[in-house]
Amino acid sequence: MKKILFPTDFSETANNALIYALKMAESQNATLFVLHAYEMPVISATANPVMVQDVYKSIELSNFENFKDQVPFIRDIAKENNLDQVPMHFILEEGFLNTILKKRVEEEEIDLVVMGTNGNSGWDRKLLGSNTVNAINSLKAPVLSVPHDAVFNGIKSIAFSTLFAPSDKIVLDKLVKIAKGYDATIKCIHVIEDVDKVNREVVESWLEYYDGHPITFTLVEGKDVEKEIFTFLDRENIDLLVSVKRNRSFLDKLFTSSMTKKLSYHRHVPIIAFHEE
Repeated sequence: MKKILFPTDFSETANNALIYALKMAESQNATLFVLHAYEMPVISATANPVMVQDVYKSIELSNFENFKDQVPFIRDIAKENNLDQVPMHFILEEGFLNTILKKRVEEEEIDLVVMGTNGNSGWDRKLLGSNTVNAINSLKAPVLSVPHDAVFNGIKSIAFSTLFAPSDKIVLDKLVKIAKGYDATIKCIHVIEDVDKVNREVVESWLEYYDGHPITFTLVEGKDVEKEIFTFLDRENIDLLVSVKRNRSFLDKLFTSSMTKKLSYHRHVPIIAFHEE
């Protein structure tokens, strides 16, 4: 990973996610792109054109001044956490956040997007908040979602939920490179209703392929995939959960309101969502 994009609204939640973005950039020797997007208000078409132009100019100037004031504050956060050596580029852009994210990911060839959740209201509503959900669904780059309550204490244990699909191996290869930056262990978990139905040849081929890497594989028998994964997170003291976004996948179920009670105990675990390749 060489380029990491971090959208921010300068909130406490975003500043918390900034630490993860900086740490990720440091571990990967990457450049951090700090983006602040703002939207212009909708003004009646019958309004005086000159007045509308003045209003827009005032809003643009206000956002620019605010952005200019926030840049030193962001650099101070980096310095306080001994991360001021991480190269940062600052971007201020008008428009819808999701549209701008898609454009910047493609134009800058971004490798990872790091986003803070919307705090408690975001968790209660859709777990990750609408902006993060939209980003995961629409961006080609993987998205790291940092919960409001997450505290960065290093990343030593990474969980990866897998179906032992070929596309999962592509993601796991990328994850190995990320883990090396933290000297972390990757703990793969596969949940299946009947362990006897696991394709042992596939599992053995994975074990052989990743021999010598700090990777473990755990097969768990159970019908409730989410429950088993959450239990695994607690038991293994996981610092980061990685999953692949598929149709009707584990991640899709995470975004439903019916999951919030289960997730209330896991607001401290960041999640990286990769798209299936």
